[in-house]
Amino acid sequence: MEPTVNQFQANPEDSKEKEAAQISNIVVFETVGTLLVIYGALAAENNFGLSLVYFISLTLFGRLSGGYFNPICTLVGFIDGAITKKKTIYYIGSQILASLVAGMLFMPLFANSNHLPYYESLPTHQVFGTLMSEIAGSVIFFTFVQIQTAENTKITTTQIQSTAFISIIYFVARQYTATMGNSLFNPAAAFGLQLFYGIYYGRWSQMINLLMFVMGPWIGALLAITFYWKIYTPTLISKSSS
Repeated sequence: MEPTVNQFQANPEDSKEKEAAQISNIVVFETVGTLLVIYGALAAENNFGLSLVYFISLTLFGRLSGGYFNPICTLVGFIDGAITKKKTIYYIGSQILASLVAGMLFMPLFANSNHLPYYESLPTHQVFGTLMSEIAGSVIFFTFVQIQTAENTKITTTQIQSTAFISIIYFVARQYTATMGNSLFNPAAAFGLQLFYGIYYGRWSQMINLLMFVMGPWIGALLAITFYWKIYTPTLISKSSS
């Protein structure tokens, strides 16, 4: 007797097609969304303008790609189980690609701007202050990204509320900590913009600063993730238990 086939049984081919479509969305829309965020950082005159562009990017591409736009945000999503290891690689690859395209296409348009991200008039100028502002802003931003990413701790419930919340936190983190170097708390964006600034204008001495703009966000993210898992979550569990 032939085994009965359930008409609702999952088809492996359908699953593969669905995964391929999801990866395609990640590559296309994560790249475009990250490009828009970096363009906003170059074109906006102030932190409100940048945060507005960030909000628009999250609104337009959040449902299509996930809207991480940052390798550290992607890592947070992976840690929380929101994305798989395979998708994490595609996310980070798309974000790095976007940063390189942004550096190549957008840098010449804004090279004379007085608020150019990651630019300092003197290499390694005020190293300690720049690094501390990177870490402080990253701690604020990535702590709330972690809280909002995890299902059991998110503060808002709807997509639009979450988008607005993250954009406001981004504004606050930049407004009160990104005083030197005009950082985006994004290692991929820092790499692309600094690389092509050196290529176009021969200011390779600026690459010295890249270490701060890569190390700072990762140190801040590590502190934020540690705070979330070691202090914030246990405190919530303790309160709910009592």
